[in-house]
Amino acid sequence: MLNFYATVHGGSGTNLSVDKLPDHCPVCHVGIEALYQKLAHCTDSARLEMVFRCPREVCQSFFIARHFRDIYSGNYIYFGSYPFQPVDSKFSEHILRISPQFCTILNQARKAEKQEWKMIAGPGYRKALEFLIKDYLCLARPKDTEQIQKIQLGPCIENYVDNDKVRATAARAAWLGNDETHYARKWEDKDLNDLKKLVDLTVHWIEMEEMTASVIKDMPEGKK
Repeated sequence: MLNFYATVHGGSGTNLSVDKLPDHCPVCHVGIEALYQKLAHCTDSARLEMVFRCPREVCQSFFIARHFRDIYSGNYIYFGSYPFQPVDSKFSEHILRISPQFCTILNQARKAEKQEWKMIAGPGYRKALEFLIKDYLCLARPKDTEQIQKIQLGPCIENYVDNDKVRATAARAAWLGNDETHYARKWEDKDLNDLKKLVDLTVHWIEMEEMTASVIKDMPEGKK
């Protein structure tokens, strides 16, 4: 345990024990030895907030480490650091080319999830999936673009996706995505993690298809 002096609600001060200090910056997400700014405050009897600064030259961000009091030991247990700024996920050149909107929407959904806004994140993942599938199909079937854009996602996948693996994973992702937007759930034993896994699998199989097509195009015939 580490001891720190902190002001408490009402203006008095006391020494408090914490189990650990933050070892990652919530802004730049790099492992650090956080610089304590000698400022700590108990906002109530159960919560302790301490001010730190990231030592990295390219960051230098101030942040608050939040601890909560353990009712049995009286010590304060590290809970997290704020403000937390999620990092955008990176996508392959194939997915960026097929659907840049998918990449944008998916990153926004992931940020919502990281902020514990999971009721908002679920519909976001569902929307990202629809953009990915329809952009993918519009590129593959330009003559059917108008119909693809208008049709609902489920029938769109069933009627237009030729790749068996893409169709299988995308269909199941759509089922769970619909659960995230509807009042009553059909898949009670599935949750947001299952939806994310299926979206990731759909992305994977689309990437594999694109990479395979690229290799075949680059090497159309064997050398004799």
